[in-house]
Amino acid sequence: MADMTNDDDRFIEVKVYTGGIFPGKAKQLVAQGVDGVISNGKISDNAKKILDDASIWYRDDVEPKDLEPESPEREKEN
Repeated sequence: MADMTNDDDRFIEVKVYTGGIFPGKAKQLVAQGVDGVISNGKISDNAKKILDDASIWYRDDVEPKDLEPESPEREKEN
């Protein structure tokens, strides 16, 4: 039987962590099978190692305004 997994059916769930991410939370994210993490706070070096070992991409210190979707008008400006 063919593998029914299709990359077009994948989605990204974004969770905001304002207090940062530490090893315990990083292990939970690994167990959940996430592909990536965005955090408004810092991700500790130990947590980054856990995420790196699981091939999970991450960004920390992301400002909420950077997560706002671009409007069609703004896309036209670029």
